[in-house]
Amino acid sequence: MKKIIFVFFVSFTSLTLHAQLKNTKWKGTLNLENKIDVVFDYRNDTLEVINSQDNSSIETMSYTIENNILTLKKLSGQSDCDQAPGKYKFEINNNTLTIALVLDACDDRAPILDNSKWTKIK
Repeated sequence: MKKIIFVFFVSFTSLTLHAQLKNTKWKGTLNLENKIDVVFDYRNDTLEVINSQDNSSIETMSYTIENNILTLKKLSGQSDCDQAPGKYKFEINNNTLTIALVLDACDDRAPILDNSKWTKIK
């Protein structure tokens, strides 16, 4: 019985965490060759990174969430990340999303997202 309750609790927590990002938008600045203002548009299971200046798509990634760990995997876009998944711990405090590197082999993504802060816009 304890095992069933534990599995239910873990499943519920994972769904709640996923719901915190699903269908939300967050704005921030990426330090690429130049600083660029972007919007992170979290959809059902994809994250689109959008250039705020011209509304163009920079990158589209699939995402999953488990135990406050956000796993990202490139689907299309400008980085050289290929199919290497990246894992990031995330925390939402009021309207601020903080993302911190756990493990990511992609040198285009890891240093840019590590310790980044995002402000909720939707």
